[in-house]
Amino acid sequence: MTVAQAIKSSFISNENNTFSFFIGKDFPAFKGHFPGAPLLPGTVQIEIALFCVERILGKKVSISEIKKAKFIKPLLPDTEITVSINENNGSYSVSINGINEVYSQMKIIVKEGE
Repeated sequence: MTVAQAIKSSFISNENNTFSFFIGKDFPAFKGHFPGAPLLPGTVQIEIALFCVERILGKKVSISEIKKAKFIKPLLPDTEITVSINENNGSYSVSINGINEVYSQMKIIVKEGE
C-alpha cells in the first residue's frame, strides 16, 4: 500500500473543514521512520494536509509553496487525529491535532494539477 492509499484509507470523516483520521500502526510510513521507535514523518503530515485541501476544493492540487511548517510533537502509531483547515486569500492554514495536543501546524499554498 502506498502512503497516498494509506492516507485515503485512514480518513474517517469531514465536518466543517475539520477532518478525522486514524493513523494505525500498520501505516506504511512507520516502517522506515524509525525502526523500533516509529513516528509519522513531517512529509506525510504535509501530504495529509494536501489530501484535506483537495477535498475542500473538490479537485487535485499540488503544493506550490510551504510558507510555514512546524512539527511540535511526534505523531505516534495508533493515534486519532483531526486536521483543521482555514483558507485565507489562497493560502491554507493547517493544524494537526490529537486530544489536548497539537502535532503540527503549517501554511501552504496550492496550485491546480499534480
